[in-house]
Amino acid sequence: MPPIKLNISWRVLLAFGVASLLLDALSNPQTVLPLALAPWTPPPGLTLAFLLLYGLHYAPLLIGVTFLASMPIYGAPQDWLPALWAAGLLMLGLWGLAALLLKIWRIDPHLGSQRDMSLLLLVAVAAAWLDASVHVFSRSPEAAPDAWAWMADLVNFWVGALIRILIIAPLVLVHARVEWRAWRGWPIWDLLGEHNGGQTGGWNASREILLQGIAIAITLWIIFGFRYTDEFKFFYLLFLPMIWIAMRHGIQGATIALAASHVGINMILGWQGSHAITVVEFQMLMLGLAVTMLFLGMTVSARRAAEERLHQREAELNQAMRLAAAGEMAQAIAHELNQPLSAVANYARASRSMLADPARHGALLADTLEKIDREANRAGQVMRRLREFFRGGGLRSESFTLAGLINESLSYVKRRAERQNIVFKLALDENLPSINADRVQMGTVLHNLLTNAIEALAGGAEPGEIEISTQRAEDDLIQVCVTDNGSGISGEMEGRLFESFATSKADGMGLGLAISRTLVQAHGGELWLAGSQPTRFCFTLPISGPKP
Repeated sequence: MPPIKLNISWRVLLAFGVASLLLDALSNPQTVLPLALAPWTPPPGLTLAFLLLYGLHYAPLLIGVTFLASMPIYGAPQDWLPALWAAGLLMLGLWGLAALLLKIWRIDPHLGSQRDMSLLLLVAVAAAWLDASVHVFSRSPEAAPDAWAWMADLVNFWVGALIRILIIAPLVLVHARVEWRAWRGWPIWDLLGEHNGGQTGGWNASREILLQGIAIAITLWIIFGFRYTDEFKFFYLLFLPMIWIAMRHGIQGATIALAASHVGINMILGWQGSHAITVVEFQMLMLGLAVTMLFLGMTVSARRAAEERLHQREAELNQAMRLAAAGEMAQAIAHELNQPLSAVANYARASRSMLADPARHGALLADTLEKIDREANRAGQVMRRLREFFRGGGLRSESFTLAGLINESLSYVKRRAERQNIVFKLALDENLPSINADRVQMGTVLHNLLTNAIEALAGGAEPGEIEISTQRAEDDLIQVCVTDNGSGISGEMEGRLFESFATSKADGMGLGLAISRTLVQAHGGELWLAGSQPTRFCFTLPISGPKP
């Protein structure tokens, strides 16, 4: 079995030592109870955060760092055994709570959800009781006259320990993932003349942060500045700037604002020489503020994270849709170019055969070359119009008659129909007016319907017949129908005709009807299956053209 390697970083230990001394100076843990053991016990909030972030194996090292960091300031403890016992017992309990969060409940150490914050709050309550118990019950029996005094001291210290854990642990956990270099990009540096670059966005953000700090300072002055009023009456005013900060900056801003407010209140209470009961009362108020702001900030951050994930999903969906549109356009172009290119290839082979006897086939050769040129031009027009359509470039409307469009479409498929003994029957309303539409796109739709009809009649026993009819429909619409006397459409395919890649042909792509319906709908019309036995497709077009 290979040995287990534990990663130990001296930077982590140094950061813990410096942070311990700083927190000891700012939070003043002996405000309520003069406990000689306080400097030698690891701060529970900071210790819990470091164990969650860097690993449970740091537990014994953090005890050593606490002693080494405290000795230059407080000197060596008078009695090493009680000090080591208290520090070891507290660390053992914090190690168990950190293991519970990491191994059993599996929270995100950076507090990524309301669940993580709720479980941390639950553990903080237990850690505060552990911290209070270690400190209170480690004193000599003469420290309190009776059991009620012991309980009062226990509750008082528990309140102070809990508020420190709720201030310190979330602050460290939330901001641990931010690299120190990133702080130089924080908007507050714009106030100091850095990163201004002429950009007003950073200055506006910096000004807002400055105003929020001023709001906290003014609120603390209102709470403590009036000599003849009870400061507890105005404590609720502190909720206003805290809510402002939490709503604007989420859990990151809420943790910083709570730490600043806590330090400010501690400094004011120490400067005023407040009684221990007053300190505990303010700690109770601060506890309610901390819990409220932590959950409010986490709610704001969770919502923003959800919105960011939603925007990311939308971006991924848009990218997928663009890829799908590109694929559809490629398929559409391939589908529409297949027929004219096939015709060009057939005409080219016929022309090569005619070159064997140019004197005999001169006139026919010239006509065939003209057809090659016409098919090539039609292929180019189809490709350009389809590309413009899928790019959203709009339609090139022009005025033309349906009779002229039908005759032009028949000229492309007439020779193929004659080889299969298929005849065309026209039932055109001669009184129809001209329409405004994209001639190339409507020619593509009609060409698709005629080609499908010819392919449906291929190999049939009866003579094939295709009827093309036009008539005035309701409102401002003209209706065009293509009917063939083939075997019809099966019930299975009838419901899937206009779906992409739905086809019953062995070599078909299943895009013709889907593309045709899209083109017709873009003009304000509709394409549908009017009958399956015999097969009849109809589409409508507005006479006045597509609406902008």
